[in-house]
Amino acid sequence: MGKDRQILLCGLGGQGVVLAGALLGQACFAEGLHVSGTSSYGSEARGGECRAEVVVSDRPVAFPYVTAADILVALSQSAYVRYLPWTVSPAGIVFYDAQSVTPAEGAAQRHFAIPATERAEALLGSKLGANIVMLGAVVAATSVASCDSVRAVVAEKSPARFRDINLRAVDIGFDLGRSISL
Repeated sequence: MGKDRQILLCGLGGQGVVLAGALLGQACFAEGLHVSGTSSYGSEARGGECRAEVVVSDRPVAFPYVTAADILVALSQSAYVRYLPWTVSPAGIVFYDAQSVTPAEGAAQRHFAIPATERAEALLGSKLGANIVMLGAVVAATSVASCDSVRAVVAEKSPARFRDINLRAVDIGFDLGRSISL
């Protein structure tokens, strides 16, 4: 891996941000990497801002929180505005839901629009899989974890009634992420 990766996923409660962060952390751990993950909700469980922080390294993680995100994943405008300053490095990468977020003009970081909600609604019949579509896109674009590890964790950790839709969602995301050139 070579360097620590700090990933901040953000959005609103109910969008599956914490789940996506947990799945990413579990996939990285399954690959033998050291992982720390934390999450935070706003004052409301559903509809309030929330975030998931994932720190991934090939050596033990000394500090469990994201201090300067290498990767920001935004599923809502309010969370994007709040957490964009966490990607302080111009080398930071931002993935945002194309339907929910309008990127800041002149931002130094590279921004990539992912039609996660749009594809989830069109191909899965519900926006509920947008978090998993986004997870798949980020993984395929950045190689922070392997697609095989993420797919295995999604299959293992999804409740039986959501397993098929989540596997379809992650595959849709992989296809979107493979089209991104970093």
